Amino acid sequence: MQTITSRPGAAAAPAPLAVSKPLLCPCCRQPVSAPQPEIVIDHYGLTPMEGRIFTTVWKGKGLPVVTERIFTAMYIDDPDGGPSPDRMYLAFKVALCHLRQKLEGSGIGIANVGYRRGYRLVLEGKFPDSAAR
Repeated sequence: MQTITSRPGAAAAPAPLAVSKPLLCPCCRQPVSAPQPEIVIDHYGLTPMEGRIFTTVWKGKGLPVVTERIFTAMYIDDPDGGPSPDRMYLAFKVALCHLRQKLEGSGIGIANVGYRRGYRLVLEGKFPDSAAR
C-alpha cells in the first residue's frame, strides 16, 4: 500500500520576507534577517500613519495592494471612516513620500504597480526605475 504524506500539487509555504541587511530586534538586540513589520517600523522610526501604510503593503507580500485597502488601514480607528476621498488620497501621498524617504537605502521599498492597481512591497533593491514611482 502506498502512503501519501502530502496532497499532490500542494504548494509549499511561502518563504518569509527577508531583508539583505539584518535589523536588530528591539527586545533582545539580536540580528533579524526576516523581520516582522513591527521591527521595521521601530527600526526606522515610522509614524503611526506610515506604519499602517507599511504594514498593509507588507501583508501583500509583494503582490499589488489596492489603494482602498490602504485607506481602510489608515483610518481603521476613525468612527467616521476618515476624511473625504480627496483629502484621504492627499494624506496618503504625503505619508507615502515620507515613508519612502525613511526607507531609502534599506533595501525595502514601496512601488506603484500601475494606474488603479495599487502599491506593492519591493525588497532587496529590485526597484523599478524611479520614473515609475
